[in-house]
Amino acid sequence: MKKNARFEPGSGRPVFIRFFAVLIALGLQGGGSPLQPAESYPAVPVKEAVERPFYLGFTSWASGPTLEDVARTYRFISQNADILTEHIEGVPWFEALHDRPFAKGFQQNIELGRGNRPAGMKLVLAISPLNMGRNSLAGYFGEKENMPLPDDISGKAFNDPAIKKAYLNYCLRMADYFKPDYFIIGIETNELLKNTPEQWEGFVELSQHVHSELKKKLPDLPMAQSVTLHVLLDKKVPNLDRYQKRIAEFISAYDFNAVSFYPFFMGLHQYDEFAKALKSIRQFGTKPIAISECGHPAEPIVAKTWNLNIPSSPEEQDQFVQALLKQAQEDKYLFVTQYAALDFDELWKIFPDEVKDLGRLWRDTGLVDESNTPRPALETWRRALARKKMTP
Repeated sequence: MKKNARFEPGSGRPVFIRFFAVLIALGLQGGGSPLQPAESYPAVPVKEAVERPFYLGFTSWASGPTLEDVARTYRFISQNADILTEHIEGVPWFEALHDRPFAKGFQQNIELGRGNRPAGMKLVLAISPLNMGRNSLAGYFGEKENMPLPDDISGKAFNDPAIKKAYLNYCLRMADYFKPDYFIIGIETNELLKNTPEQWEGFVELSQHVHSELKKKLPDLPMAQSVTLHVLLDKKVPNLDRYQKRIAEFISAYDFNAVSFYPFFMGLHQYDEFAKALKSIRQFGTKPIAISECGHPAEPIVAKTWNLNIPSSPEEQDQFVQALLKQAQEDKYLFVTQYAALDFDELWKIFPDEVKDLGRLWRDTGLVDESNTPRPALETWRRALARKKMTP
């Protein structure tokens, strides 16, 4: 598989996350093709009496650009998961620093998430001080996402007192608003050390400060910094052993190890390859493991921009999900989050031409395809979901 730095999750998927957030902020509404309800799927018999230790869930990434598409996605999640992840990029820096009400655009975004949370469902909240390229400070999310940084934030290092104050306030406000069961306070953070190592120590100082202060007020809330497995295992990273040790040391201070994993970035296509990569997570610490986001395409990825052609199929996607859930059982994961519940072809169709190839990388990673046909991986998923959840 031909790789390019722009494909990595820090600089690929967030481009169209930002685009989608703009659509929501604009309040676009309308219909969309009806989703086959989960109740009409054939029942999945429970062949194993063994209980599962982990929750199963998705992020709220929607299948299309309309509010009905958003609602449909949440309905699907309510029927096929017992945990939900609200994954929010960008920070309302000005409002957090000065204790002001959030701007209307940002407030609408989080209201949409909180308002659609299925009753009784566990929640993971994932936010981050990192930008979408995972190489600097997060962008400003005010009336819309990716606005210019405010003057009292722009140009400041991660460990600047203003950044520490603003990000801590943001974390406290978001925890109070969403009341999550698990709190990820940094997304794919190991990529910063790879991309801009000169900023790493300042980021660590910020993280230690925020984590310490949060624990004083929220001692029982499990917290983590997520890391990307495909980068931790990337042999092209300079001084890989040293890099891995520094990341392992960093995440050891937190309550669980949150892992982001997209195996197609490593050129993995077979069950044994998926299983080997997943087993390697244990080498990075002894804390409980959670898959904070993951996905694998069920159709070939063809991106002419980079002469990229990644073969895949529904059967290959199912092999990944089987390997993932088997390892989750063996290592007693806390939760497993699939990033896209449904293919998002309808959303992809309205992407600007310059980001369409980026969108192709994740467009077909859903467990239901664009024609609303369940893929084999969904049956594998639902078979695991049907098993009784082990009491912690």
